[in-house]
Amino acid sequence: MPEPHPSRRTRRIASSALVGVVAGVVLTTVPPAAASPAEPVEATRAGSTTETVTTRPVITPPGTPTTIGVPAEFSVTKGDGSTPNAYVYQFNAGPPVQVPADADGAATISVKPTWYTNTLTVHGLFTGGPAGESATITFNSGSAPVAPDADLTGDGVADLLTVGGTHTLPAGLWLATGDTATGVDPVSTNIGFRGYGVDDHDPADFTGSQIVTGRFFGGSVQDVLVYHPTGTRAGNATILRGTGDGSPLHPQLSGNQQPIISAQLVDEYGNSPLQLANAGDSRRLGNDIPDLIGISGDATNGHHLTYYPNFFTPGGYFLPTRTTALTPTGGTDWDNWTIATTQLGGGTAMFLWNRTTGALHLWTDLTFSQDTGQLTYTAYHLATNWNTDAALDLRAADIDGDGTPDLWTVGDAASVTPWLVSDLTAAGTGTVTAQPARTLITPGQN
Repeated sequence: MPEPHPSRRTRRIASSALVGVVAGVVLTTVPPAAASPAEPVEATRAGSTTETVTTRPVITPPGTPTTIGVPAEFSVTKGDGSTPNAYVYQFNAGPPVQVPADADGAATISVKPTWYTNTLTVHGLFTGGPAGESATITFNSGSAPVAPDADLTGDGVADLLTVGGTHTLPAGLWLATGDTATGVDPVSTNIGFRGYGVDDHDPADFTGSQIVTGRFFGGSVQDVLVYHPTGTRAGNATILRGTGDGSPLHPQLSGNQQPIISAQLVDEYGNSPLQLANAGDSRRLGNDIPDLIGISGDATNGHHLTYYPNFFTPGGYFLPTRTTALTPTGGTDWDNWTIATTQLGGGTAMFLWNRTTGALHLWTDLTFSQDTGQLTYTAYHLATNWNTDAALDLRAADIDGDGTPDLWTVGDAASVTPWLVSDLTAAGTGTVTAQPARTLITPGQN
């Protein structure tokens, strides 16, 4: 992981390091070059008299192993010298955070591990004096339980992730926490304010893109696949590693971004997808990394529902295969349909909406044969004249946690409506019912 403070890294490299193992945790402390760890260090700042800088604090890890996505508490006590009134810590690549110390210079720091290997750096703050030297602890965390589909916050409930730059939303990726009772908490966070993590970290990198959530790195957390159907990046996609706790993405860090070039996704006629969605393990091969399903084609060769298999590696999408599936009305006009998918216990569920006619259908338990191109499923007709000609984005998820796929629609003025599905019958019918709409609240980024 890149060092967030290069100057601090230089000091650590220049100094000798004492490394010990405490309860399965690697503890790294770096004594100052000018004195032993038990002695205060004399230092002079420009324009000031000589001041005493205390030695680094002592960090004690939890007594039990830590787990990704589960809060862990670290105890901090003062080193030799003055007693700090507070500590400032930085966890992984996160921002500095200050916590108060008690009269004895003790404090507790609670962090939520986001990686298998994590780093916590702490230094003390002193009244009327400079900050103390820092102590760093590096520790390993075990795998978190596999997050349910679309759960980006780690609470076991599907969340709503929406692309900015449209529907009056500022640029970026806006995450609103799911709520099984109300559908969604409208207060949202821009987890994409760093953009792709290159150049000037522009959240407008996502404007005009389609986003797909899923375990695209094969881990326990939900990641984000960003696909560009148009524009200068047309046909290309990028996978960004999720954090598992709803915090902003870190695409600037090594290993957190995996590109998918357009050549991997073109069909046999050279067409890039018009849409992409998460197909899960619809080939039933036991692959933790999801396949993709989408719509591709052109006016000459027609449009098709196309399957994009993954070959058991992040970003490893090759050999797109045209399915034999016809549209819900028995046609080949796939370019008139919008698809949205979610992953359930029985497999992938896919909503199909014809914006022009308002027809809404649901296909569940998708199963695909790459050898024959056959896609099998259980079909339900949910509605006629549903949001006809409306300018809406669809996000599929099990919103209320009842095991049945549902929909969010995002429309004008960032209005979000949960649509709950019920009464699925053997005759192939079902009901979709709107819940109260809510408007996403998008506080500005600092």
